[in-house]
Amino acid sequence: MSESAKERPAVFFRILEGIMLGAFHMTRLLFYFVPPDLFYALFRAAGAGIYYARRGMRHRLQAKISDALPEITDRREIARIGRQACSSLFLPILDLLTLGRHGDRYMRELRIEGWENLEEAEAAGKGFILTCPHIGGIAIIHAVMAKLGKTYTPIMYKPEDTPVPKYVETLAFYGGFLGCDLEEPVFFAGKDIIPKVREHLAKGKRIGMAFDVPGTGVVEFFGRPAALASGIAYFAYDTGSPIMPAVILRGKGAFDNRLVIRPPIFSDRSADKKSEIARIMREVTRSGEEFIRMAPGQWMSWFALWTWWDQARELMEKGPETAR
Repeated sequence: MSESAKERPAVFFRILEGIMLGAFHMTRLLFYFVPPDLFYALFRAAGAGIYYARRGMRHRLQAKISDALPEITDRREIARIGRQACSSLFLPILDLLTLGRHGDRYMRELRIEGWENLEEAEAAGKGFILTCPHIGGIAIIHAVMAKLGKTYTPIMYKPEDTPVPKYVETLAFYGGFLGCDLEEPVFFAGKDIIPKVREHLAKGKRIGMAFDVPGTGVVEFFGRPAALASGIAYFAYDTGSPIMPAVILRGKGAFDNRLVIRPPIFSDRSADKKSEIARIMREVTRSGEEFIRMAPGQWMSWFALWTWWDQARELMEKGPETAR
């Protein structure tokens, strides 16, 4: 690959980050005067503009959606999901600002499904590990849980390890003011956090981590093996903490949102560790895939799906010892 070809993605992400940061700061100022619903409509239109402006990206995105959801044969529906997926890159800005500016109304109108599942997880007395894909209100679910009296510490990538570091840092900084565990606001991903997380869970506290991130754990995801991080399963097995799948999905309006909590996933610490880790990951990805199918256009990680499939194939070709 030529140097110019390698530079194209980097240039694209720099431009995209500039647009995102500009949108955040401008919107933050105007949010005091403009109704949230209007902003959601404008941001969805902006996402559609990006979708149609980049022909190559549009075709690749449509192909990924079709590969993962072969049951959807209507090209118009595939295009609708693609447009929404592009908008999902911008909507976390509005989720943060809506919760920050209209928190009382947001919480009052929030629909909660499966709260009894959270209580079942907590009854074990080992805290819990909240997990969700990068979908819907992932930027504010920690703050919403804090307002519900269930603070937890999210694990996230260091901003500099993402394609849009300044944007991620800005959202994380603002989101921290909306609600968090004051003792441990965030754990940044890395090998050095493993003992910290284990100690945190050993105290009966809570953490949160997304499962749809790259790794060397091979697990079926949308019908094919995918290479995903399996740290969540190791934490659950090593500490006995249950995994609690949960998401916030957006509806039609700014205040039409629902928090969906699935039954907890418990580990069997008496079972063989390797087989138990694999089972836990299958259950985590299965619940995550169910969430994504509920609102496929709100999933931000469509762009990475093929990469995870390709990496899993490479790991499996090298031998089972590389895929763990």
